[in-house]
Amino acid sequence: MNTNPYDALYKQIDFVNKPFGYPQEHLLWLAGKAKRELARYITTNGKILDVGGGYGLMTKFLPDFAGKENYVNMDISIVLLKHSPYQNVLALAEHIPFRSASFDYVILSEVLEHVNDKIKVLQECYRILKSRGLLLLSTPREGWFSDFLKSYFLPFIIVEHILWIVRRRLGLLEPQQFQVPNGVRDECSDEMWLRESLENIGFNVIEQYRANNILPWAGTGQGRFWRWFADRFVDPRKWGHCTIVICTK
Repeated sequence: MNTNPYDALYKQIDFVNKPFGYPQEHLLWLAGKAKRELARYITTNGKILDVGGGYGLMTKFLPDFAGKENYVNMDISIVLLKHSPYQNVLALAEHIPFRSASFDYVILSEVLEHVNDKIKVLQECYRILKSRGLLLLSTPREGWFSDFLKSYFLPFIIVEHILWIVRRRLGLLEPQQFQVPNGVRDECSDEMWLRESLENIGFNVIEQYRANNILPWAGTGQGRFWRWFADRFVDPRKWGHCTIVICTK
């Protein structure tokens, strides 16, 4: 019997105190960067499908008028869905179990990098959207880290790497929180490839831009100082970790 690698991963994580391995405070700061951007485009109370929505974190950023009765959360992991108090569907993003033209909004936030077939997922999102419906997509972009390496932020990366070596030799590093099972994917997308793929499927790309000013040198916790630093000195439209794409059918 094959084990879902994402269930095997999430069983190791404390979703009450440290969801996805991050402190709650940092996760909301980090997730909010992209999810608030996506939520801005939800301007009417229509049916929403959150593809790969996990335990429904997106609901924290939806506008007040977006009734939760119209929100459907879909994920591949039964472990995550057990933490979701919403309408839940267990399914692969490559095979969405809804009729064509069923939703006004499809959210695909930090999911495309984890699927086996990106094109198939985007095709399924197109199929289930109503005419003039919106796909609200965010995913990590290729070139994010190399952009920092070629920037005036490089000294921060060098210093942090030296400190990491020192901490490792002194035995001061925190033990690894969890093991990533085989089969868990994490593949960034090229921004131009993503736009062209969406257009080839039939989407009209309304906007595409960068978001999320996560720092590559400050570790997973990042702490209040580094969040303050990022919000004041790191322009997400230039240095953003992910690309946001807003499309209509």
